[in-house]
Amino acid sequence: MATVIKLKRSNTASSVPTTSDLADGEVALNTADKKIYVRNGGSIVAVANFNELDLSSVDQDIIPDANETRNIGSSSKRFNELFLAGSTINLGGATISSDGGGTVAISASGVTLPSGSKVEVASGLTKTVALADDISGSAIRVVPFFSKAGGLGTVNARLNYRASIKNKAVASFTLANGDTLGTISEELFTF
Repeated sequence: MATVIKLKRSNTASSVPTTSDLADGEVALNTADKKIYVRNGGSIVAVANFNELDLSSVDQDIIPDANETRNIGSSSKRFNELFLAGSTINLGGATISSDGGGTVAISASGVTLPSGSKVEVASGLTKTVALADDISGSAIRVVPFFSKAGGLGTVNARLNYRASIKNKAVASFTLANGDTLGTISEELFTF
């Protein structure tokens, strides 16, 4: 048969034992407050308070007890803001970093990058680099230029184009031999 050990206890809220209630080293429990007390010489010390978990100043890593099993917040109870150092987000091995400048906005219609941002998007064997709006407010696109000698693995140059040049004249292409093509009024590229 099991032996039952009962601590001195109280179920009255805010009831704290006194030095006359406990011998030195003796333990008491307040079940209403969820606190454990011990007498340490001439004073009573609260050794555990299960109602108060103070996370206002954490001085150690917070590690879950198992891999990929715990969440921070939930779909119905979300944290408001998250403040991190520049290169600390790791999503399944991919990292997100920041130099501390600019703002990235994500919405149902897409991602808005800070002015001057560059994003490479692979498309088959070619790549296009989209830039944010230039100073005139027209979006521009940087298109990599490949040569037969360099192959598709080496970009020889990047050409800047307005994202929409329909019905606009393209002037003054310079060839490798120094010859210049005059104004061309044909549509060369559409993005």
